[in-house]
Amino acid sequence: MSAPHAALPDTALSAELHAFVDSLSGEDCTVGELIDRIGDRGFGLILLMLAMPAALPIPAAGYATPFGLVMALLGLQLAAGRKQPWLPAILRDRTVPFKMLDFAVRNGRLPLRAVELLIRPRLSRLTHNRMFLTGIGLTIAMLALTMSVPLPLTNTAPSFAIFIAAAGLLEEDGLALLIGMLLAPLAVAIAGLAIYWALTYGPEAVETTLKPLIKSWLGLS
Repeated sequence: MSAPHAALPDTALSAELHAFVDSLSGEDCTVGELIDRIGDRGFGLILLMLAMPAALPIPAAGYATPFGLVMALLGLQLAAGRKQPWLPAILRDRTVPFKMLDFAVRNGRLPLRAVELLIRPRLSRLTHNRMFLTGIGLTIAMLALTMSVPLPLTNTAPSFAIFIAAAGLLEEDGLALLIGMLLAPLAVAIAGLAIYWALTYGPEAVETTLKPLIKSWLGLS
């Protein structure tokens, strides 16, 4: 791989993500290389990139658990006040397929455009408040551990809450961070229900009975 790039410029979020993916020149990268390339925008952009495949949702089979563990560690570091992400070698060496990142960014155009329209610098004091960021980091860690459970319904809602919070970190939008915090209990409740359902009726029942039930509750069936 080439040497790490400088920090990405402050551009529209979708353009920034496209530029990042284009900079990979079609090559797979490791989680460590991905973090190094992002530069000083580490926590917000790396969390957003890792959360996006499950948050949209798009196929990301096999990656919710390792990505969830990486994001949990990053959330704890954010809570501890670190300025730059750090990962142990076993996580840094995890391969991130170019095709998955490219597919996520290309097919996430509409959600990204919605984020761009809704998220902007505001309540910026919150994004620099140490106590508030500690709460955000712990919330991200909790959500990330929840999405690491390999069951249906445990990935999308927690990933989406992390996605919103990560965009808030990236754009210094305190309101988005608050929304991410408010979505967290709902996301954990959905995941907790899925875990309970799997333990009670078996893992396959989550897909066959619980998922259609939740869709009917939400008027999506």
